[in-house]
Amino acid sequence: MKKVIYMACVVAVMTTAQAKPMDQAKLSIHKNNIKVWTYQTENNPVFQYKAETTFDVPLERAVAVVLDVERTPQWVPYVAKAQLLSRDEKKGEFTLYMLLDFPFPLKDRDLVIKGKMNKNADGSISIKNNAIKNSYPEQPDVIRLNQYTGDWTFQRLTNNKVKVMTSGYADPAGSIPLSFVNMFVQQQPYQMLMKMKKEIYNPLYAQPHLPDLLK
Repeated sequence: MKKVIYMACVVAVMTTAQAKPMDQAKLSIHKNNIKVWTYQTENNPVFQYKAETTFDVPLERAVAVVLDVERTPQWVPYVAKAQLLSRDEKKGEFTLYMLLDFPFPLKDRDLVIKGKMNKNADGSISIKNNAIKNSYPEQPDVIRLNQYTGDWTFQRLTNNKVKVMTSGYADPAGSIPLSFVNMFVQQQPYQMLMKMKKEIYNPLYAQPHLPDLLK
């Protein structure tokens, strides 16, 4: 079976001063069947996002796209490299390294992610991810991210329709201009789901193969 593992999206980042509590979440984008909200939780000073859309494909096909680490840089904005470090498909656990290519003059970022895949009682599939400290060597002129959380949830609506939800946050570390932050927090999840809309019809996923614990 083709190597698959989850690749989290590059998460949105924002300054605390502009963040809103969850009950005041702002619907920042609503177009092309994609919604993106931005908000802040009480105990987290980092700005967060939630995005969702629907695709007219089986749930398994949408999950297979997100699990295909080899093609992640083709459709997830700013991902320059994704490398699987370890995995246990029976437990649904994995560790991976991800390099983020930020536009000049910003320094690139990287992080090591620990993830967990689950099939829930209601039939939905969830993937939860967190940054961890790891012995993977730090790279020259690249800033290592140590605070990151990112989740995916896939909910079957019909045999050929799935609702896809993604959320997360990251402390970007270092100095990032506010103009870039404002664009990034709203546009990155939107651009990712727009590209996923095309990637999901790639013939590679016509007959998706998922890890046994997700079946």
